[in-house]
Amino acid sequence: MSPKLSRFLHLEKDRSERTKREQPSQLQNGGRRFEDIAERGAMPQGDVPEAHLERFKAEAPVVLEPRAASLEEAWDFPRCVVCASDNGRFAKLCQQCGADLGTPQQLEHRARLAVERREARAREQGEERQGALERLEQERRADSERYAYLLEKLRAEEQSYRGWRIFARHSTVGTGLLALLPNTLTRCLTVAGYVGVCAGLMRFGTGNTRGVGAWLLIVFVLLFVPRSALRHRWRLR
Repeated sequence: MSPKLSRFLHLEKDRSERTKREQPSQLQNGGRRFEDIAERGAMPQGDVPEAHLERFKAEAPVVLEPRAASLEEAWDFPRCVVCASDNGRFAKLCQQCGADLGTPQQLEHRARLAVERREARAREQGEERQGALERLEQERRADSERYAYLLEKLRAEEQSYRGWRIFARHSTVGTGLLALLPNTLTRCLTVAGYVGVCAGLMRFGTGNTRGVGAWLLIVFVLLFVPRSALRHRWRLR
């Protein structure tokens, strides 16, 4: 080994010699340390004064007034006959003048005042209900008018575009014009009458009348020529 590294030989003793000298440690009490488990006894109570424990006790619940059976009873505050001041519901004496609130005169005044208050509340509720019904009726009437206006507008637009949609569904102008008529019989009579007038002008007419009949017959034939054929003819030109 190099002299530079020889100093590392004395850092630690030989482990084999140390293990031979050391003996394994024995458990105390012959290894029965965790076998003999004794039950925990009661802890001794300390002598704490009762005055120190008072701050840890819960506070007594607050006693509330009994709830009124109805809203009318909750609003029924006795009013003094002498000074006309309102008092608490469970007051026995007037808070302003000290008059007794349990006299027959006071009880009669209280009953009369309760009836007046009940009638006033009923009147107010009736007015509110009537106002709500009137507002609902106005809204319903406004909705009906708006619906009628929109429906009339839609019908007008439909009528204005109806003729153009009919012509778009038919290949010829003549069939589109005939579709505007209500039923098949009317359409047949219209075609027969038109052809009959043209034939009558050409057969019994004089001068230019025969030309007018021939021109009307040509127009009738052109009305039943498909538009695709006319467009194709126009492109060839």
